[in-house]
Amino acid sequence: MKRILYSGGGVVTGDQVADAILEYASELARQESSDTLDVPSINDAGQLVHTQLLLGPASQFIVEEVETPIEDPVDPELVEKIRERTSHLQAPKPVASSNTSDYPDLDEPTEVPDPPLA
Repeated sequence: MKRILYSGGGVVTGDQVADAILEYASELARQESSDTLDVPSINDAGQLVHTQLLLGPASQFIVEEVETPIEDPVDPELVEKIRERTSHLQAPKPVASSNTSDYPDLDEPTEVPDPPLA
């Protein structure tokens, strides 16, 4: 498990959740944006609870590994949701068309028009 420390507080959650949150917070900071997340966490009594986190450009986290006798809170749907939000913030990746007729034939000479006379 991992403990996310921020603003004098901390949240203990599963490794995958913590890693996804850290990556998302980093991308939100790059975009100067913010969001809230409801994440599964372990409180001081060892009980599974949900914690709301506010992530924004000023968020500063420290993430450390912790050992507990409690099983990692795993939430694959939340991790996937966070990763989707992260990817939507990132720059789009170009995709080549499978239709080669979309591209000019670079082997054919191209006629360049004469510039207009001033």
